[in-house]
Formats: sequence, C-alpha cells, structure tokens
Amino acid sequence: MIDKAIGVLAAVEAGPRSLADLVETTGLTRATAHRLAAALEIHGLLRRDREGRFMLGPRALTLGQAAARGWPIAEAGAAALAGLRDATGESAQLYVRDGNRRVCVASL
Repeated sequence: MIDKAIGVLAAVEAGPRSLADLVETTGLTRATAHRLAAALEIHGLLRRDREGRFMLGPRALTLGQAAARGWPIAEAGAAALAGLRDATGESAQLYVRDGNRRVCVASL
C-alpha cells in the first residue's frame, strides 16, 4: 500500500490533480485513489486547492526542507549560493542530479 501512496504523491508532484486525474495517472481504482489521497490529506502530505484538486501539503514542505538540510552539499554551497544571490539580486538555487531529473536542495 505504501507504493500506491507514493504513487499518489508522485502524481501531484507536478501540480494539482483532480480525483479523476489521480485515477488516470496512478492506475488506481477511484475508491483506492480517494482513500489514499484523503489519508495523505489528514496527515498534511496533501491538501486541496479551491477547485478541490489535490496538491502537496504543508507536511511535504517540511519533510522536503528537513531532507535538504541533510545534504552536505547544501551546507557546503550555502555561502556561495548566498553570494550569488546577493551579487545578482536574483534568487539562486542549488540542484543535484537524481537519475534523469534534478532536485533542488537549497534555494535562496
């Protein structure tokens, strides 16, 4: 069941999803997708937008921040990232490669 819950979280990673979108994206039955999304919502990993679509919730944000703090590269790059932000007046991010994706581990 945990793999199905992870599938629901992965489905909303790109943006808000209706229940029908979750069903289509994950291949779960409507009842299972709804049950998992509702459980994830109770635990703060999902929330709903004004249209009732599921999206990542505040607990996902705090978990992501905690995970990013655990990356030594984020600590090692903190001063350089701050310097880049201050020199350019723009936001600066540090990404690491994860397979064919990039994952932001620090943002200022």
